[in-house]
Amino acid sequence: GLAMLRRDGFASMKSGTRHGVLTTRPVTFQGSHLFVNAACTEGNLRVEILDEEGEIIAPFSLDHCPAISADQTLLPIQWEGGEDLSQLAGKTVRFRFHLDGGDLYSFWVSPDASGASGGYVAGGGPGFTGHRDTVGSAGYPAAN
Repeated sequence: GLAMLRRDGFASMKSGTRHGVLTTRPVTFQGSHLFVNAACTEGNLRVEILDEEGEIIAPFSLDHCPAISADQTLLPIQWEGGEDLSQLAGKTVRFRFHLDGGDLYSFWVSPDASGASGGYVAGGGPGFTGHRDTVGSAGYPAAN
């Protein structure tokens, strides 16, 4: 037989029928757009961003983050009133993911809206030009 595994899908945070919350360790990044690999068609996912003291950074609050209900390996996270994350680049933050009825496989901050992760894509694939993701959504025509 043949086993199939979604990209970055070896492990996930699974909320099941309960509300799940995952807060990252303190991280810094240089990109400007947050993306997730998630499966939450029966529920939803929202994200807030916290400063070093654990306080929510406006406008990156849960109330300003539209809920995502989808099953895709390349999902952009957005906030009302927050164009992108460039104002937070280089600063220490924590991401807090709120998940109801689904799986969160991975997250990353991309340098642009394409969602390019810079991560390895094993043997490449349609749309990829090498072993690293430098094209983001251009490598996933169905995700557009």
